[in-house]
Amino acid sequence: MQEKWIEKIYAGFLGMDAGMRLGAPVENPYWTYERLEEYYGNMEGYLREYRHYAADDDVNGPVIFLRVLIDWGKDFTPKQAGETWLNYTRCGHGMFWWGGEDMSTEHRAYMNLKRGVSAPKSGSIALNGQVAAEQIGGQIFVDTWGLIYPGDPAMAAKQARKAASVSHDGEGLYGAQFMAACVAAAFTCTTVDEVLDAGLAVLPRDCDYRRVVESVRAFHKKQPDDFRACRDYVDREWGAHKYPGYCHIIPNAGICVLALLYGKGELGRTIEIACMCGFDTDCNASNTGTITGVLGGLENFPARYRTSINDCVVLSSVSGFLNMLDSAAFSKELAVLAYRLRGEQPPAWLVLPRPGDMLMDFEMPGSTHGLELTDRASHWIRPVEGEAHTGKRCLEMMIDGKLPVPVDLFFRGSFMRSDFNDERYEPVFSPRVYPGQTVSCWMKSKQEAPAAITVTPFLTTAVTGQRKELEPVVLPDRTWRQVSFRVPELAGDQVHFIGWKVEIDPTTPPWTLGRVFVDDITVTGPMAYAIDMSIQKKEFDEITPFSCNDIQPDLQYGELVLRTECGGQAFTGNYYTRDGAMEGEAVVESGDSCMLLLRGKGTRNFYALGLDGENAVIACCENGEWTQLAAVPYGWRRGETLRLRAEAEGSNLRLLVDGALVLQAADDRFAYGMVGVCHPGAASSRWKMFAVTGQI
Repeated sequence: MQEKWIEKIYAGFLGMDAGMRLGAPVENPYWTYERLEEYYGNMEGYLREYRHYAADDDVNGPVIFLRVLIDWGKDFTPKQAGETWLNYTRCGHGMFWWGGEDMSTEHRAYMNLKRGVSAPKSGSIALNGQVAAEQIGGQIFVDTWGLIYPGDPAMAAKQARKAASVSHDGEGLYGAQFMAACVAAAFTCTTVDEVLDAGLAVLPRDCDYRRVVESVRAFHKKQPDDFRACRDYVDREWGAHKYPGYCHIIPNAGICVLALLYGKGELGRTIEIACMCGFDTDCNASNTGTITGVLGGLENFPARYRTSINDCVVLSSVSGFLNMLDSAAFSKELAVLAYRLRGEQPPAWLVLPRPGDMLMDFEMPGSTHGLELTDRASHWIRPVEGEAHTGKRCLEMMIDGKLPVPVDLFFRGSFMRSDFNDERYEPVFSPRVYPGQTVSCWMKSKQEAPAAITVTPFLTTAVTGQRKELEPVVLPDRTWRQVSFRVPELAGDQVHFIGWKVEIDPTTPPWTLGRVFVDDITVTGPMAYAIDMSIQKKEFDEITPFSCNDIQPDLQYGELVLRTECGGQAFTGNYYTRDGAMEGEAVVESGDSCMLLLRGKGTRNFYALGLDGENAVIACCENGEWTQLAAVPYGWRRGETLRLRAEAEGSNLRLLVDGALVLQAADDRFAYGMVGVCHPGAASSRWKMFAVTGQI
């Protein structure tokens, strides 16, 4: 694999995000083509600026459904791809559009899976009908297959087809093949026509998808300068009046090809045209943004579309930890995966942290890893070369010393509802940083005049908003210094911001320009924290910091109330927690079960330890199938307070009730995962406080 493709992977992922953000505000049916033209005219930048952009199905699917490779390997089957859908999706919340089974193809496919219908039958024409099976979702979740098979459009198409067969069939699968192949081909192509040729090469000779691509290309050759004329042609010959359903793939395929051709391979213009043409604006702009991002690379990525992304992407899977995505770090993961799929070793500089740890090394050109400033008007940050602690690149922070107020450089350990303008696709979060862990970075200063620059590590809590400052450090001039601190106990709250207050000695002459270089930010080490339910909040229809599946959570009188009619789970914590424990006090109000979760990899895979019926039980749920590992009779009553503790150490699992060891078992199926609460059947329970420890 060519090393220059690493940057193209990053550019492709950023391009997908840029297209999605541009198109999302105008994807609803109100924004007809005519209204878009009247209101916006010629688009030349984002239509809306967000505090942070909430989740979207156009990034949920490409990131989360790709985990089938992690869980099942490169030879995964459609059935295993369906298991991935079930495992990472909260029933009825987030991930994709829950528009009802008669409207949303993904909703119907998911419910088919829940009813026991495996893929590919779950997405088949035979079961769902041709209209549902050929909606646009077939092509909107497949960009990452092209990114991990660079230069191999045939393999990208093959894998994308398997993944898409969970929910789609017919032309829907051709769209998956075509888009994935175009992304993969863009690594080796120099023109849009070459990319489209590669996409057509994976399609059958006789299909509408091929015909719409070829017809738009033919129109473009006749009228290469007027995309609006081509848009009228697509609407007339391939429009929704010929292809029923809420959002059919064929009209949107025509718009994607139109945008690629008239955008001439330039990312900014391509995604703008995709949006100005209407139809499914965010889906079309994200697909074409990925292709043109790869084709043009980072060097041709417009600043107007990159800056506000700030490497920050939000998802809405069942794992609140996985839902906070660093674009630069994730692109490095994709690149390493691409190397491994080829049987090759990545270059030495392409370093990944241990799963569950954090690393911000700024080695991807232009990367910021989501770092922010409290005052962007008077101070600024930028990625630079030639000053790094390790590797080639680091982040430079420039401070205007004439201002008496210090500035904070920080990143988010978690998100709250106040960080967003809306609740798109209901994201939910568990922190990335926990009490007990060590936050470390390397810093040096380079002043234009004699001045002492002091940095003070700090954090703010997510729910109560308290700020905690730690020991200040004076930076030496032109010499790297490691600045480290241990995250303190937070009285049952979570981390919101983690950062460094930066200030220049106020006694120095005015107009001092302070320059601080930052590199190799890490979060590592064991966790030990509490969750006090009396201070938590209800946000995004969940209770912080939990993510629930088939459970309706609530807060009452300072307690977490969990109700389920069919059994469900509530997850939290670092997704990669290995050895550790969870303890909680519960009162069961109805039902006959009360269990804690360890090593939860999703809704279908976890260990459950607690009380079920008349027994104390340790069980394993694997791909939705329950296996009882150990059980002993144990008398308990509804309404009494139960203090449960679940422990995992290596393959050993232990259950303690009221401080006494009740049961133990051994099992090695799951090495890591989230913690949480589980009710195997209908039940209602109340919880006041949790205590969690964990190693990653």
